[in-house]
Amino acid sequence: MLRDTQSGDKRVMNTALPSESEPRTGPLSEAWAHFDRKNWPAAAAMFEAAARSSSTETTAESIEAAFGLAHAYARQGNYAAAKEPLDRALTAAWGSPETRQVLTRAWIPRSLSGHALNAAKASLAEPARAHRPELIERLRTLALIYETAGDLAGTLLVYYALRAIDPHDTAVLVKMGRLWMMAQDNAKAASFFQKALARDPHLLPAMDGLADIAWIDGDVQNVRDLMARRAELSSDPAERAAALFKAAATQPAVAFDESEIESARSRFTKMLVAGPTTSFADPWKLALGPNFYVNYQGRNDRDLQVATAAYYLAATPSLGEVAPHIRRRAAASKYRIGMVSNYFSGHTIGYLNRGLILDLDRRRFEVVLFRTPGSRFDETTQEMAASARMIDLPPDLPAARRIIAEAELDILHYPEIGMDYFSYFLAFARLAKLQTVSWGHPVTTGIPNIDMFLSVDTMEPPDAAAQYSERLIRLRGLSISVARPVLAGTAMTRSDLGLEANRPAYVCAQSLYKIHHSFDDTLRHIVNLDRDGLIYFISHSAHADERFRERLKRQLGDDIQRIRLLPRVTPQKFLHLLQAADVLLDVPHWSGGRTSLEGFAVGTPIVHQPGAYMRGRHTLAFYRRMEITGTVVDGPAAYAETAARLVHDRMFRGEIRGQIAANSDRLFNDRESVREIESAWVDAFESIQ
Repeated sequence: MLRDTQSGDKRVMNTALPSESEPRTGPLSEAWAHFDRKNWPAAAAMFEAAARSSSTETTAESIEAAFGLAHAYARQGNYAAAKEPLDRALTAAWGSPETRQVLTRAWIPRSLSGHALNAAKASLAEPARAHRPELIERLRTLALIYETAGDLAGTLLVYYALRAIDPHDTAVLVKMGRLWMMAQDNAKAASFFQKALARDPHLLPAMDGLADIAWIDGDVQNVRDLMARRAELSSDPAERAAALFKAAATQPAVAFDESEIESARSRFTKMLVAGPTTSFADPWKLALGPNFYVNYQGRNDRDLQVATAAYYLAATPSLGEVAPHIRRRAAASKYRIGMVSNYFSGHTIGYLNRGLILDLDRRRFEVVLFRTPGSRFDETTQEMAASARMIDLPPDLPAARRIIAEAELDILHYPEIGMDYFSYFLAFARLAKLQTVSWGHPVTTGIPNIDMFLSVDTMEPPDAAAQYSERLIRLRGLSISVARPVLAGTAMTRSDLGLEANRPAYVCAQSLYKIHHSFDDTLRHIVNLDRDGLIYFISHSAHADERFRERLKRQLGDDIQRIRLLPRVTPQKFLHLLQAADVLLDVPHWSGGRTSLEGFAVGTPIVHQPGAYMRGRHTLAFYRRMEITGTVVDGPAAYAETAARLVHDRMFRGEIRGQIAANSDRLFNDRESVREIESAWVDAFESIQ
């Protein structure tokens, strides 16, 4: 099972992204400004002017002007005129990483605009057969530019053009499957992997794609079958071992009961205890990583996390390498801090850490952000890149470790460890004297070289330290400084959101894999108490949705008809959904973080039952910050009674909503939390000097 690194081959450079603190001026800047305003004729004229002002046709400015000109013509439907400048730009970019970097940087601000040209029409119509190889290479170059810039829609357009040129190219089919996975359309992705396997039943990358989709779905048996077949077909010992490891590690996304959980965990534990049968040069390229779903099973995962890390270190000792500067970096006027993430964007991790990144005291800290392969680029990324040096890491662990080591950091911080596989494996190395993680993924890492876990005192149970392999830091504040979400756009009715207009709406807006089977009893109490109420969840995948319904039917019987699954929605529509709900249902085993913050921002009460571990107590900390106690409960019966009371008791509902309205500002823009984290870092760093 091999990681798809096509978009990160030797042609992709690991360089800092352009900073908005250094605005561009001149004809090119004016041309792109017209382009962004959709004033295509003016943009074309300015791009032509920029090209003429350049000394030669091979300068970076001239090539960028040609690239922009082609897009401006294409947006006007003038595909014939787009041919020459596009061919010129892509021919120059074909063999030049530096030129591709220029065009990628130019396209990054347009990556979400939908303005990618239709490569099949824009002067790239079927050429003479003799010129087909050149056309294919130009298209691949264009796809690489779009993909590196984060323009998924544009990348797909180009690959559809490549498929039209050669429908039998299985590499193109596999890549299209991967792109549709990135677009979160796994059904479409699976169709492309299946098309590739129909042409070559032994095509391992296509088999890997189907296995990854089954893994996301938590379809344990399908993963195990595919990985067993994968192991049979692999000639490489490391690939065989990785396939068998993944088969043993796979967990159900939606588990029926403790028996199923115990069976899956035992199979995984047995593999860890046995130890690796061969070495892995790079476990990330074998598509290995942390065991994501195992953390949602309501157990103390410390020992399992430690054993997983030990397994990987035994298979790949180089993961634990130590950067040369650790023992020799001289004292400097500022602490140099690096942060590593795949999610310096509008993703939840980016949302939770944006304030920390922007508000760190630059008089005391020099900040470097490292983006791992496959990172999305959006407006939040642009804002962060304007505030700190941002470096894209190459899709190669040793090379990425070298780049971070060369930064000679004092402190290295991971906003999460456990979601992004590349970040997980980077965390094994000692790349700074102090290495810390926070609760973006609220589970201990088990990794020896992570020194501190930055948590929140009011989220943690009294005996929490025993649940961590790191030294637990219980911060007084919430450890986040987040902007208050704002509802935008036109008002939406319940019908617009998929809610029945005249029946109580109990909304549980967490992912289905976060809803532990023991919560089913609470749901039974709710449907029994409010016979007219409907409970809404968010769809995960066809397989997980079906298992979730089947599991609930065991508890609810015919009342399963009162359970509704809503499709995933845009972030703004999600806010409207939270606002339209009569009450939001938090999950004791995995409490809402961003979801709860957004619920409070729009004024909707949340019923919360604190869990045994920090990951089930986020909402408790938010309520404590707001000094609200009336919706924090201690069991299923009290949970259901409080939820129904919030729906039907107007006075109680008004009281809680009033308290949220009066106090929810305490949850947002908390710069004191940033100062507290700064102090925690400095105190810890100085103690090891």
